[in-house]
Amino acid sequence: MMGKLSTKHLKLSEYGVLIGFAVLCIAVGIAAPTFLGTRNILNLLRQSSIIGIIAVGMTSVIISGNFDISVGAIAAISGAVVMKLLGNSVPLPAVLLAGLALGLVIGICNGVVVAKFGVPSLIATMGMTTILNGAVLMVTGGYPISGKYDLFDYIGNGYILKIPIPVIIFALAVAVMFFILRSTKFGRYIYSVGGNEESSRLSGIKPDRIKIMVFAVSGMLSALAGIVLTSRLGTATPVAGSGYDMDAIASVVIGGTSVLGGEGSVLKTVIGVLFMSVINNAFNLLGVDVYFQYIVKGLIIIVAVGADSYSRKKAMRA
Repeated sequence: MMGKLSTKHLKLSEYGVLIGFAVLCIAVGIAAPTFLGTRNILNLLRQSSIIGIIAVGMTSVIISGNFDISVGAIAAISGAVVMKLLGNSVPLPAVLLAGLALGLVIGICNGVVVAKFGVPSLIATMGMTTILNGAVLMVTGGYPISGKYDLFDYIGNGYILKIPIPVIIFALAVAVMFFILRSTKFGRYIYSVGGNEESSRLSGIKPDRIKIMVFAVSGMLSALAGIVLTSRLGTATPVAGSGYDMDAIASVVIGGTSVLGGEGSVLKTVIGVLFMSVINNAFNLLGVDVYFQYIVKGLIIIVAVGADSYSRKKAMRA
């Protein structure tokens, strides 16, 4: 009976997100006709790809029952290191590998602190954020690092078959994570650990290893997002990635991934990412003050988490 209720709840949640997204797009299109223009839609997709790449990694972390608020700082330090290396004439392939490896190592460190030392993920990644903020200031000297590198710039600003490359990278990240979560043992273990860690351990799963791996994936994807962002802007700044953690978490939660763990889908995260991007885009087109945008984002997170918690309690009582 519980399985039927849970499945029914998931389906309703999925349709609710899709319907809400469709209604939002129609409303914004009426209020701001330029929203439906090809140029604006392509720009919206390109902008959403940065948060989207981060949100893909965040989905696996939240499904495992954890949070990673260091994602913005990882994006910032990765972008700064990449731009610094390019300025020192390091070959682009080596630079990209170094940036991704840095994110991977930081993610592993987050995972080890959470899994092996038992530090709550919010606290562990908050501490890592502070460390990385200091590291970014050291790398940049507190000033933006700019440069013009044609091949590198192409990553953030180029097109393939008229599709922005950042959008293609986002789509590939979604496809890979979808396959992992749906068709691999690792993916099934992520859901299991997030649903019931103790039962997973008794079943022979090693929760610590799974936690370290999901944080590693999150770190590497955050670094990838930082590289794409730096390429698009042609500049690495100390404040790059600021607020990306909340945007990514909001996107994942709006998409229906439970903050309690064990439940979620990367495809629904895509809807959440687009939902948040449309809201941001609409506010900009309508000239809404930025402080009000933060208020709305905070309310969205609270409502989404509250709805998830209420639905779970209601399902348990039934």
